[in-house]
Amino acid sequence: MRSEIFINPNYSYLKDFVYQIPENFNSLGDIVHAGRNEVRVVNVNGISLVIKYFKQISLPNKFVYAHIRKSKARRAYEHSMFLLGKDISSPEPVAYINCLKNGLLYQSYYMCLYTNYKPLEELLILPVAESEEALKAFARFSYRLHKAGIFHNDYNVGNVLYQLKENVYDFSLIDDNRMKFHRYNYHRGIKNMNRLDIPIGCLGIIASEYAKEANASEIQTLNAITLARLIYLGKMSVKKGIKSLKKLILKY
Repeated sequence: MRSEIFINPNYSYLKDFVYQIPENFNSLGDIVHAGRNEVRVVNVNGISLVIKYFKQISLPNKFVYAHIRKSKARRAYEHSMFLLGKDISSPEPVAYINCLKNGLLYQSYYMCLYTNYKPLEELLILPVAESEEALKAFARFSYRLHKAGIFHNDYNVGNVLYQLKENVYDFSLIDDNRMKFHRYNYHRGIKNMNRLDIPIGCLGIIASEYAKEANASEIQTLNAITLARLIYLGKMSVKKGIKSLKKLILKY
């Protein structure tokens, strides 16, 4: 097995720890998420780190990520560095690891600093009177992101984090491997918000503020975001139906 390991020069002193991750991952730190991918938090030299293991790599992608496209771990690293360079918050990348065997990507890991920012979804359980200013700030952040040509392809309430600093809301992006860079236009920005699972009352506040930033109609913006969301949900429903049908066919 051959390993490709890249370490942020700022954290070169963690080299020994990084190199042993593939062999010892299952015994490191504490699990904070287990599913298609596994995420662990570990303390090293007094620093809290997040390690994400991209567990389920399909056979075609094992080849593609080894020879054609950058791996998810590498993209997460590079995209987060790009965001920081644009003064957009994201947990600072520490390293990425690609393990290859027989010409295929076998294992892939991404490591960054731990952040104590909270997921955006926590705002949605608050009374609107308490969350209104934060929602408006999020709308302005979204427009700023889009205007800069940055489109997070998994822009949801779990992948946007927030923190209140000196009465100013700051937002941070995670799971940055799925990101595209395009010239801004209003419709592209609206479509990018289709994964936001937000109650209509909160969505109305976000749409109104986004429309002000984009110099667009508030009603048109709310309708457009809602329609984009419905289309997305419809597509997801069809995909789930196809997967269920495939399982049923294979069963018999």
